[in-house]
Amino acid sequence: MQGTSSKDLMLLFVLAIITATVTSTNLINNFIMDIVFFILIFVLSGYALISVLYPEENYAGLIRKPILLMELCVFLTVLISVILKYSTIGLHFRDLTLILSLITVVLSITAHILRINHFKSGIDENEAAVKETSIPSKLVLPKNLITFILLSILMIITVLVPPLNKTSLWMLPGSLFICFIPGYLLLAVMFPKNDDLELVERFALGCGSSLILTSLIGLAFNYTPWSIRLELILIVLAVFSLIFCLITFIRTKKLPLERRLRIRKLEKVLGIFLIICIILTIGTAAYTLLIPGSIQTDDNKTNFTDFYIKGVDVNASNYTLNLTSGTKSNLTMVLVNQEGSTVNYRLLVRVNNTTLKQDNVTLQDNQQMEIPLNFTAGTLGQRKMEFILYKLPDQNPYQTRSLWMKIT
Repeated sequence: MQGTSSKDLMLLFVLAIITATVTSTNLINNFIMDIVFFILIFVLSGYALISVLYPEENYAGLIRKPILLMELCVFLTVLISVILKYSTIGLHFRDLTLILSLITVVLSITAHILRINHFKSGIDENEAAVKETSIPSKLVLPKNLITFILLSILMIITVLVPPLNKTSLWMLPGSLFICFIPGYLLLAVMFPKNDDLELVERFALGCGSSLILTSLIGLAFNYTPWSIRLELILIVLAVFSLIFCLITFIRTKKLPLERRLRIRKLEKVLGIFLIICIILTIGTAAYTLLIPGSIQTDDNKTNFTDFYIKGVDVNASNYTLNLTSGTKSNLTMVLVNQEGSTVNYRLLVRVNNTTLKQDNVTLQDNQQMEIPLNFTAGTLGQRKMEFILYKLPDQNPYQTRSLWMKIT
């Protein structure tokens, strides 16, 4: 590697953050700009992945691999597109751009760490080539990576495929993804040699890294229309795990067999866990197919719209909001579409016969929206404020919430 400059990765990180911010907040509502940002993140995601695969190369060496770069760009885009297509989110242009941006952010940080570690190792490329030729390496996928790949695919299936996603089955492998798998694989990418870390350090750092990665993904989803949902976080963790498995395999195949990371006890435990998950998945699928009414009854319970006022218990009898005449106040209405499809709503807020707010809102399935209500307390007295929700085109009220205002 010629130097340790990571200016290209810093630029990559900044551009990915800008793209994610613009896409998630809808700052620029222009189709041409959407195309520009997608093309930009399409190329940047492939560059980030190839930087992880070849930490010994700087930007000059990486741009000499244009064919591989384009293949990785297409690989990431197609992988995310397929997952979004068969998820509850659906394949939307902005969503694809946002997910690619988040992946690029993680990959750019990983590539930076790998590039620093490669420089500090001080291993000459010629000496490494001699070692590789003296001890032949077999291009065989390690058992632990096979297990991680199968668990990741199983995780995605149990979250996306009905009727499995209507049960709590996905929580079994999901707990392992939240607490261990992505962090362990990330460490395997950064420290692929068996003697890079002690066993206790590898497990402890793996658990910590998984929890940190889960928190960062949850924080990112908090600023998207989908909000924080465990199912979406698990899908992203599974995708990251698949990417880390690919990178780990490419890195470890350059190492002699005796120096590759391998923990036999972990392989056995993961193998047993995988068998249990597969048996439970097949058993659950067979049960739901043989007994059609076993899952369908839950659908009616989940297909609804959640409508409430933030911080106010409107279900309590005679809930009273104490206000001072002439002062400005604000409330926040929260609307969550869980109807299973896109729904058009009309929201009406009124006090006695006076309309304070009237708005039409369209929400996609599982989308949440917070709607602010700013008003000024009027004359003294006690009045009833009503929040009426209509599900268009039905003109009858779908849900009604109310509270009392006591103005002094």
